[in-house]
Amino acid sequence: MLANLLDFYNRYPDILLNLKSIDRASLAPDLLESLDFHGQRQREIFDIAQVFQIDEHAEMMLRNLSAQMQRDGLDSMFSNVRLPFPAMLLTLPEPNVGEWPAALITQDDDALYTQIYLANKHGLFPNLLIFKSQGASVDILHSPTFDLSQAIGENVTEDAALKQEKSLCFGFLAMAVGMSILFEHKAMLEKEEVSAYPRAERRRAQKSGRALPNKSIIKVKLGELGRHQVEATSVKSKAIEEIASKRRAHWVQGHFMRNRAGGISWRNPHIRGAGSLLEQERHISSYEE
Repeated sequence: MLANLLDFYNRYPDILLNLKSIDRASLAPDLLESLDFHGQRQREIFDIAQVFQIDEHAEMMLRNLSAQMQRDGLDSMFSNVRLPFPAMLLTLPEPNVGEWPAALITQDDDALYTQIYLANKHGLFPNLLIFKSQGASVDILHSPTFDLSQAIGENVTEDAALKQEKSLCFGFLAMAVGMSILFEHKAMLEKEEVSAYPRAERRRAQKSGRALPNKSIIKVKLGELGRHQVEATSVKSKAIEEIASKRRAHWVQGHFMRNRAGGISWRNPHIRGAGSLLEQERHISSYEE
């Protein structure tokens, strides 16, 4: 995904204009200026953005916690959480079918900006909207790509763009906030920093005298407590708890909560009950495929 985004914005907006057979001179000067500035700004952000590659098990836990945060109304406090980097690109495992989403989230003081990208076998689809979250308010901004679609008469409405991007936006934003908080709690998530470029590609670049950017990817997977969190929230574990004695020792899921300072805190999963803990069969793993 990272390579696709870098390539796309290195050629933006000309890649779109060529695809649609549009002459630059046919566009209004202010629109063309906006498109050129957007492409330059996106490249600058991607140059500094930290890329996170979330594995499927960590994604499942973060999605469950994200839904819980939104049910509890904690999404109005997202902008109070300081992200570990001012720009973060969140990527997920590529699905076997369907579209492959990713999100770029940037933080500027108390505002969070989220952009959604989709890829499939036909190519990359850039974001049409930019979601600005600040406290309980969310502003919907049009990207220059959306403005271009309107200028050339494409049948793209804001409602259609919202339908495509809104739920993904808040899902990724909640994952970014939850992940940022959980990084501060030992054993919930594990991080491994690796080069963004495979060894073979780095060797080819070195032989050709071409320098690759010094860019890394942080791989995110479940830690020991993270695995217990998934165990505690699984359907199988809940069914066993309902049948078993309430006094028997078992894992209780952790949860996000409001703190007195007006932010979001995390309570780790923990053991409740008496007696020896009977470990259940786990259908998750944290090793690399």
